[in-house]
Amino acid sequence: MASTLAAMSKEQVLKIALTAGKILLCSGAETYRVEDTMLRICHEGGMNNVAAFCTPSLVMLGRETLEGDSLMYRITKRGTNLTLISEVNEMSYAMPHWDKSFEETMDQLEEMLHRPPRPAWEEIFWSGLAGAFFAVVLGGGYLEFTAALLGSLLSMAFVKAVSPFEPSNFWETTMAGAIICLVAVLFRKALPDTVMELAIAGGVMPYLPGMAFTNGIRDFMAGDLLSGTCRAGEAIFLVGGVAIGIATVLGVLYM
Repeated sequence: MASTLAAMSKEQVLKIALTAGKILLCSGAETYRVEDTMLRICHEGGMNNVAAFCTPSLVMLGRETLEGDSLMYRITKRGTNLTLISEVNEMSYAMPHWDKSFEETMDQLEEMLHRPPRPAWEEIFWSGLAGAFFAVVLGGGYLEFTAALLGSLLSMAFVKAVSPFEPSNFWETTMAGAIICLVAVLFRKALPDTVMELAIAGGVMPYLPGMAFTNGIRDFMAGDLLSGTCRAGEAIFLVGGVAIGIATVLGVLYM
């Protein structure tokens, strides 16, 4: 069966492709995946002279002609959602046999784009467990497990509480590092056998931008130097925020 994309207008195909790219970029996908997905959708819609370009904060798509249409989305908030990346990827590979209208396709994409995030309590709970078990993996015992668990729980609860005010990721990670360090220091004072360093190291693990750094390296390897630099720089900046939060608490309490 022929794809319904072939019967759509060029503007409709561009809008579908760009919306799919926006979902991928907001969900933490690599630059090459975003551009490849948009170009694949356009190709299935009969558009071969199309150029796609994206950075971690911008996605653009247009026809390579003087009178060609072009669209652009500005990305202001990014996260990590592997479920959405998988759904959009499957959707793009199903385009050769796509049987939905433009309106139905956009409704499906808009549902993905505006899908509510996971409940805050769920992220708080799993972040706490992750930090606690990382402390054990690093060599800690039940004291470090408890300190990292409490630190991760409180820090993530704080991040979720201030998220409606839309602070930058840097300040979120800085405050998270400070809270985790403060909890570990208090545990050390109350229970001198607590290895404070292990509790801090385990607690901050959920905030380390491993995926952003990995994607940055992947973009470098693919030749996307601008995106690679941005992602790697963002990762280093966030790690610096965690370090500043920890150093601030230690400096104040042990000065």
